[in-house]
Amino acid sequence: MGYTADVIKRAGFDQFGIMRFYQQRTIKTFYGGKFLKIAAKEAENYDIIHIHDLIRLVPLVKKQFPNKKIILHYHGSILRNTPKEKRKEAESKADKILLSTPDLTNYVEGIYLPNPVDTEHFSTRKIPVNNKALSLMTHNETKEILKKILKESGKSFEFEAISRQEKPVKYENMPNFLSNYEYLVDVKYINNEIVLAYSLLGLQALAVGLKVINHNLEVVKSLPEENRPEIVIKRIMSLYD
Repeated sequence: MGYTADVIKRAGFDQFGIMRFYQQRTIKTFYGGKFLKIAAKEAENYDIIHIHDLIRLVPLVKKQFPNKKIILHYHGSILRNTPKEKRKEAESKADKILLSTPDLTNYVEGIYLPNPVDTEHFSTRKIPVNNKALSLMTHNETKEILKKILKESGKSFEFEAISRQEKPVKYENMPNFLSNYEYLVDVKYINNEIVLAYSLLGLQALAVGLKVINHNLEVVKSLPEENRPEIVIKRIMSLYD
């Protein structure tokens, strides 16, 4: 489309190899503060600075380059777990605030931009009819909660729960890994509540062809149109314009 888009991330925060898969640049530094300074300096070369969750970076860039357009993009955990007072300066200095899931509108006024799925990488696979249901949990204590939720729903599966922290699956292998299962349990349980939104993994599983048990304990069989990359890119380009 005629745009140059570069992505940088601090090295050591790419557990699943996503940055490596897309050949994006990582900055090797032990100190988070140094990364912020490097990122703020590099902002000089760009018209739009799209900052993902890193609220401390927003005022730094705005101070150095007051005419740059800054988009603050929240994806979930940072917004849910950071008090409003600590976010206040970043949110006031951002030109736009984007939210990746609709439930985040409960925390701040912003524009809902659905998560896009790489439908080339997460392309349709042959999915077995084996009644196997997978959950890739973030925390081990979630396993028993998920078992209870599934039992109460009246649904019966051969349920397997794997901790993503203890047994991380690399991004490049994820489509083939998912295709060993018929179902993915996409129920996120945070702060004693079910998150009323699809996770990115849940959307990726739908793109591969799995049936997904969502936050309403419904079985969903296809990727929502709003999460297709060609739809998302049209929305974000209209925001950039």
